[in-house]
Amino acid sequence: MDSSSSSNLPHIALFPFMSKGHTIPLLHLAHLLHHRHLVSHITFFTNPLNASFIRSTLSSTAARNTSIITLPFHDNLPNGIHPDMESTDQLPSIDLFIPFVTIIPRLQPAFSNAISH
Repeated sequence: MDSSSSSNLPHIALFPFMSKGHTIPLLHLAHLLHHRHLVSHITFFTNPLNASFIRSTLSSTAARNTSIITLPFHDNLPNGIHPDMESTDQLPSIDLFIPFVTIIPRLQPAFSNAISH
């Protein structure tokens, strides 16, 4: 595919929930969209630890046309949630799921800032 036709393709953004069960299917979708030349670029929005997982999972072809924007939420974490718990698979107990979910709105300012630039 030449560059003139790829410039007419959409650039899409993906913001998976911080859980491998949500991220993995979107990574498969990203691979499929790149492989079939249906997008010019994909931007993933995620937190720092999940960014490394996404980066390590992308093929070299998909990685060239993918950006990863990290959104931290480490301020004033609820009791039991530690800064290294950025995905549901890192929670030591299902009891921490609700406190984890309450952190998600804290990503809004960083997300708004990222999409406005």
